[in-house]
Amino acid sequence: MNEIRQTPSRGIQEDDVFKAADGLLSEGLRPTIERVRQKIGRGSPNTVSPMLERWFASLGQRLAGGTVPAAGNDADGVPVSVRNATRLLWETARREAEEVQRGELASARSELQERGNALVEAQAALAQREDAFAQARVSLDSALASSQQARETLERQLKEHAIEAHRVRIGLDDDIKRLTALLSQAGETQQRIRREHAEAVAAKDQDLRQAEARHAAQERRMLAEVDRARQAAKQLEAEAAKEQQRRIQSEEAAALTLEVGRRTLRATEQAAQQLERELRDQLAKQTTLVAQVQLQAEGLQQRLDDLHQQLSEEKEIHERTRVLLATALANMHTIAGARRSSPKKTK
Repeated sequence: MNEIRQTPSRGIQEDDVFKAADGLLSEGLRPTIERVRQKIGRGSPNTVSPMLERWFASLGQRLAGGTVPAAGNDADGVPVSVRNATRLLWETARREAEEVQRGELASARSELQERGNALVEAQAALAQREDAFAQARVSLDSALASSQQARETLERQLKEHAIEAHRVRIGLDDDIKRLTALLSQAGETQQRIRREHAEAVAAKDQDLRQAEARHAAQERRMLAEVDRARQAAKQLEAEAAKEQQRRIQSEEAAALTLEVGRRTLRATEQAAQQLERELRDQLAKQTTLVAQVQLQAEGLQQRLDDLHQQLSEEKEIHERTRVLLATALANMHTIAGARRSSPKKTK
């Protein structure tokens, strides 16, 4: 051992530091300032630090056997103390490397576990989103089905009302034709009555003239007959006038009925047109609603596609992270194996 130098700093001597460092090295521990202080039981870091550095500086010379007493050599002629010190240094370095490796491996595993947990949470969240979007899609499909059904119902009602309006229009046309036929028939009957009355009057006048020509001698009697004939003619004319009045009233009633029918037809046509407009407005509103629901469904589908793409990207990133971690672990195992095999190569 080199010449022991003393230091007045708190009574700590360099020999004490050297002995403590040798003891730690023999125990397989790397000498550090804190370990030397704990081994000695006193001393400040500022005092122990330069002494420990001088111990490390003299360690190579001591291991080489410059001032170390001979304690025997091994089969290769290397001092046993050197061999033991080298083995202790290697074991110390190996333990520290293993501790560092275990720490790094634990950190990597912890990080991998955290990322795996994050991936599981992301997958669960995505599954929840997919369920929510599936429910929303079912609701939208139901709304679309309801809207389609309502649209079909409105179209069916529109067709039924159109058929009913057409049927009413046909019925009114038939009534108009029937009333027109009755009016024409009444006109023909009136013409026939007038013609018969004229023919009857002509026949009576002719009979009267013939009676006056044949019976000039019986003027008085014939005058009486003429008077009777005139009375009959007046009565016939009165009856014809009454019949004509009845025919006129019948024609007026038929014309009034025809006018009422025409007004009813116009009112029915207006009501049918109003109903048709209302149904078309309802159909347009339903069509707009269906278009809006379809747009919302397309927007939700786009969002679902974006989420699927984001999940794919996250899965790809996690997969790359797993590959990198696996590569890092493999490299760590390779380094550890190389370190374990290094003493054999040195030997």
